[in-house]
Amino acid sequence: MFSKKNIFLTYLLAFLFFNSSCSQTMTAKKGSFGVDQKHHLVIWHISDLNNNLNLNKVSEITFDNTYTLKNGAKKLSYENAYKISSKGIDFTLYITKLPVVHTTLDTSTLNSDKKFGGYITYFSDGNFIESPIGIRQRGNLSLTFPKKSYDIEVWNDTISKEKKDLKFADLRDDDDWILDGLYNEPLKARAQVASELWTDIHQPYYKNEEPDAKSTFESRYVELFVNGNYNGLYGLSESVDRKQLKLKKSKDSVIRGELFKANSYAGGPDFKVAGSFNNAFPHYVGWRMEYPVIDYESYWNELSETLELVVNGTDDAFTKGISDKLHLENVIDYYLFINTIGAVDNFGKNYYLAKYNTNEPYFFVPWDLDSSFGLVQNAQKYTVTDRTFSNNLFDRLIAINPNDFNGKLKKRWNDLRASKLSNDEVLKRFDDKYTNFSKNKLYERDALIWPKKTSDADDYNYLKDWIKGKMSYLDGYIKNL
Repeated sequence: MFSKKNIFLTYLLAFLFFNSSCSQTMTAKKGSFGVDQKHHLVIWHISDLNNNLNLNKVSEITFDNTYTLKNGAKKLSYENAYKISSKGIDFTLYITKLPVVHTTLDTSTLNSDKKFGGYITYFSDGNFIESPIGIRQRGNLSLTFPKKSYDIEVWNDTISKEKKDLKFADLRDDDDWILDGLYNEPLKARAQVASELWTDIHQPYYKNEEPDAKSTFESRYVELFVNGNYNGLYGLSESVDRKQLKLKKSKDSVIRGELFKANSYAGGPDFKVAGSFNNAFPHYVGWRMEYPVIDYESYWNELSETLELVVNGTDDAFTKGISDKLHLENVIDYYLFINTIGAVDNFGKNYYLAKYNTNEPYFFVPWDLDSSFGLVQNAQKYTVTDRTFSNNLFDRLIAINPNDFNGKLKKRWNDLRASKLSNDEVLKRFDDKYTNFSKNKLYERDALIWPKKTSDADDYNYLKDWIKGKMSYLDGYIKNL
């Protein structure tokens, strides 16, 4: 005979089996999904399926309408696409761990010159954010791409346009954000891996004084809808600015922190041109003043002295003065980093030069890193691995070798090759992203909107071969300096 305990266990097991086998209807939280009526796609964010839907099979889901899973109830997974139907129309459903972002904007007026009013929502791990924004298209070459990138400024409202800070994921609390379309990067990983690498190998030299200072931007992946239409995978990025780097603010009319963007190939950013300047203008020989601009006045005085030393200084003056003008540990890291990732466009443009405080040296801040690891700006392959990139500053440092610059460069390279820049370490970063994106069908759904001419596997194999070839060449080149 059964004891009371055995009878209780039997009923409990039967109850659990009944409930685990029964189908159920789920209701998606506000902002957690996007329904693309044009492409018949639904993207639904659930941060952890195991904790949300591991016991019951789902037969119906309510988004904007109620959708029925075709061919019966399912236990949902990030690794599958599901056919669902509502009101006689079939859709494809994907479950995502990534945040879902919606922007509402007027595409007929949007341009790259000024920000127009719009609206944004962001949903991740139960956290729902919504706000008015100002938005414009961003980029140079990327403006010609069908998949646009955007600059966003968070506003209290579209009338006053008063700025306000928002915090997305674990990024900083700020009002300025970038949505990078990643259109010209088939693996959607190069810029992310590059920025992670730089952050790992280089920290601001003043970190003890400014614990929150970052050495460049950080970015997180999101799935973007524009006016209700799925626009694919994007990078939601911080900006490089005074706040990001924690540069000292000007005080009592004394210039302290400085920030310049290498904006064009006019000679200044590759340290080939010095010349006179006018503080009434925000541009100077290819640089653009980012900070400070006080009463519409820029400040080129210190930067012009640095350019003059590099461009026109004697070898003796260069040797004696360069370490006062530029932080050479940073210079070494930047040279090795840009050559490692093969960023062909980041020695004469596409970087920032910053100064933390008065009487401090300038330092490099990487920026715009998607044209790297064997690709150039238009997504064409740059298969050459047996060359280095440089500019007049680095050429003079290597040729003159002040304070054993080359010896320090070699030592730093050897240290990095034994750790953060080993082949295994760099390849693992890409492999983690490639495996995740392939397994969880991120490449698949992005390609539904923006079709590719090449396979993901071919793109990845090319990347791996390029990295191995580049690292091998740099080992020999640096050894022989």
